[in-house]
Amino acid sequence: MKISIITPSFNQGKYIEQNILSVLNQNYTNFEHIIIDGGSTDNTLEILRKYPHLKWISEPDEGQADALNKGLKLATGEIIGWINSDDYYENDIFYTVINEFKDNDVKWLCGNILFKYEELNIFIPDKTPLITYNALIKNPDIVRQQAAFYRKDILISIGGFNKSYYMVMDYDLWIKLSKMTNPKMVDKVFAIFRIHDEQKSTEKNIKKQIIEINEILRNENVSFIRRFLIGLKKQFYYLKLKIKKYLISIGIFNKKYSYISFSKRKFLKG
Repeated sequence: MKISIITPSFNQGKYIEQNILSVLNQNYTNFEHIIIDGGSTDNTLEILRKYPHLKWISEPDEGQADALNKGLKLATGEIIGWINSDDYYENDIFYTVINEFKDNDVKWLCGNILFKYEELNIFIPDKTPLITYNALIKNPDIVRQQAAFYRKDILISIGGFNKSYYMVMDYDLWIKLSKMTNPKMVDKVFAIFRIHDEQKSTEKNIKKQIIEINEILRNENVSFIRRFLIGLKKQFYYLKLKIKKYLISIGIFNKKYSYISFSKRKFLKG
């Protein structure tokens, strides 16, 4: 089986080479790496030209989901992976992925991730919770897109990625897929999710994320109370980030630790 890896990218030249190498240096040779660049103005294109094995285009697009749909149209593999340009794969995981897909009943699968806190250069493990439709409805934050792989035909069957969402096209995707079948859960680290100041999932986009999640849940006929509580949880997270930002500005809090939750502080000891 062939794996097609799709990477949407825009002005991530400082990270994209590590992303490329994490795909290129896997223990499985039947793959293609498709990079859909949104018209970067940094050194991204210079890096892409260094690697003749890549399939890539660079042009303006309508956002990340649009880029993913372009990549899906170019993909020739039976298995699809989606890894953003600032994230990257763990070593030697493609063979494991393909081995799982030898079972025809497996339509998509999820592994685990490592959070990489860029400024601290530390890695914190994160085991993906059991993914079901009901679990996703209760907690949108369990999506670990970096560690997921899909059969191409199941992505095609749901129409690919929804361009109407800027922040949560991955959540929308998982909701649709989980209504069809649950993923195979694989207890192995598949990908590294880089936490840094320039990523989309930071303070400035939390409000947009709340609105989009609420729309998806409303479309799934989730009660107002549950939607309100999920939104409240996100608002509380937003408030914590605002407080941290203020404490950083007056020199009380170290900026390097701003995105590490208190539940993960135990990994910093020693």
